[in-house]
Amino acid sequence: MAQEREERPGGAAMKEERPGAAIKKTGEAGDDSMRKTTGTQSRSREPGVGALDASLPGRRRERYVIGTRTAPGGPPFAYPQFSMDGVVDYLSHQENVEVLKRIKLGGTQPFMTDGRSVSEVVVAKIDEGKAQRLRAAAPPHLIIERDSLLACADYLSLPARIAPIGTLLPLRSIATEVSIRVIGERDQPLARATVVIDGDGLPAQALTDETGTARLTFFGGTVEAIQTLYIRAAANHWDRLIYAPRLGSATNTVKLRPLSESYPNFPSARLPGWGQRLMGVDPIAGRFTGSGVRIGIIDSGCDNSHPLLRHVTRGKDFTTGGADTGWTHDFVSHGTHCAGIINAASTEQGVSGCAPEAELHVFKVIPEGRVSDLLAALDECIERELDLVNISVVSDGFSELVSQKLQEARRKGIACIAAAGNSGGPLAFPAALPAVMAVAAVGKLREFPADSSHVLSVIPQLIGADGIFAASFSAAGPQVGVSAPGVAVVSTVPGGGYMAADGTSVAAAHVTGLAALVLANHPLFRDGPFRVRSEQRVHALFELIRASAVARIPDPLRGGAGVPELARVPAAQGFNLGLAAGADGAERVAMPIMPAYWPMSVQGWQGWPAAAWPPVPLAAGRFF
Repeated sequence: MAQEREERPGGAAMKEERPGAAIKKTGEAGDDSMRKTTGTQSRSREPGVGALDASLPGRRRERYVIGTRTAPGGPPFAYPQFSMDGVVDYLSHQENVEVLKRIKLGGTQPFMTDGRSVSEVVVAKIDEGKAQRLRAAAPPHLIIERDSLLACADYLSLPARIAPIGTLLPLRSIATEVSIRVIGERDQPLARATVVIDGDGLPAQALTDETGTARLTFFGGTVEAIQTLYIRAAANHWDRLIYAPRLGSATNTVKLRPLSESYPNFPSARLPGWGQRLMGVDPIAGRFTGSGVRIGIIDSGCDNSHPLLRHVTRGKDFTTGGADTGWTHDFVSHGTHCAGIINAASTEQGVSGCAPEAELHVFKVIPEGRVSDLLAALDECIERELDLVNISVVSDGFSELVSQKLQEARRKGIACIAAAGNSGGPLAFPAALPAVMAVAAVGKLREFPADSSHVLSVIPQLIGADGIFAASFSAAGPQVGVSAPGVAVVSTVPGGGYMAADGTSVAAAHVTGLAALVLANHPLFRDGPFRVRSEQRVHALFELIRASAVARIPDPLRGGAGVPELARVPAAQGFNLGLAAGADGAERVAMPIMPAYWPMSVQGWQGWPAAAWPPVPLAAGRFF
């Protein structure tokens, strides 16, 4: 289990982190000592580093995480285990270096009873130039990499229109005050609504007060220069995007549509989500649940005071050193929304999760979390022996330490499903890694108002015959495994309400829920050869999900194998082909279920003659 402790010079623990408590020593060890056994020091001082940093405006020390590398081939051929005490002692004698914390992690080691032993990573603030020299001088088993910030796949789908900064400065001297009042159903003022205005300059944004009023200062000219007005309520309403708004100098009133306008009697009546209908997941029917499956969600936390999430009682906050209840405070709503898609209780009101009755573990790593926090959260998932992990965070840099931890999780039988990212470009880290299943997002026409921001997600050239379209914000690439609903998906948000949101994390949550149903109900996992968690089990699960997918858009780089459907999950007995019926009732040849060590993937068998495999008669033609 990941544990953190703060460090004093020389490795002594501190109870709390103190900003500015930089570790400065006059006798500084030379960088070449990192090549030797940890704990060995020399006394050659590196001149002028601290003074140079102080004299350069804008230069600052960056956070780095230091850990050990698994040798090529992985366990049991790992490098020998060693203590990080020597690393901490070495850093403590470096000028302008601050050791922030040490995180204890489990690690796969040979000859251990449970296959795990304790290792550590060290997080420190180091000048970028010094970090490069340390990396060059480090022994081959030591990793020194940037501890990058994590971000969630934000479901605000407004495009970022940031002009080159040189064209904006100096800011125009004209400052226009704009007042927007937001009202909702029955003309009630909506507090805590987000209001954004944008013109030729930088956008301005504000939150509404208790009267529903937001006051913004716009530096792009007069109100006639404002090109867009965007408003999103805290809950229970559609957002609204207005082009060339007619704004006046007095307070401008904008009304938002309640969700109940599109879904009558919601939330007092149950709402089957369009994504669940598309994937054939029907939690309302109660035929299949995720009972017995343990799921982790790495995100922004989860407000378990929501009536549909009160059963979620397990979690940990990695942004505050693992506070007991910090994970229940979701300041950005993201984790609560994804948790509802996966695991909201199946009741007569609101929404239902794809896999009700599964055991959900919440790991909070954003906002303000970093790669080291993701590393600790993944280690916690391994420690708790979870079955599935939904990763809804991304980073702008590659982490070898996280990659190693994800490979370890897969070897331990934990299937990690990651959001592809919302950049609209290449896949984000860690979704691009082969150890995870990356999920892209699709939307569906006529599932949202025409004046909502969700319309920005539509790619007209990539709309299927059934109205399914590739989401414009979704990352794309050959690493995309499958795609899933990720536009205008209604789910839970903090405070007991609901919100329609976009994002590849929304899509990944759908696939995680479907995967839980497969693990809980398919005979191969329930009482068959993949009942015990192993890397072969993860491989078999991912192949089943891919085999059940239907290509909804004509671009495999954006859609992967397609959108999975529960009814199309191969129902073959053993390793034979059988007949399976899709959602439309038509019989199709199901893909063979193969051991993970076979060189061919399921996709490789698509052209194999059906006659080569004796078909197995199946009741009703399908398993689900």
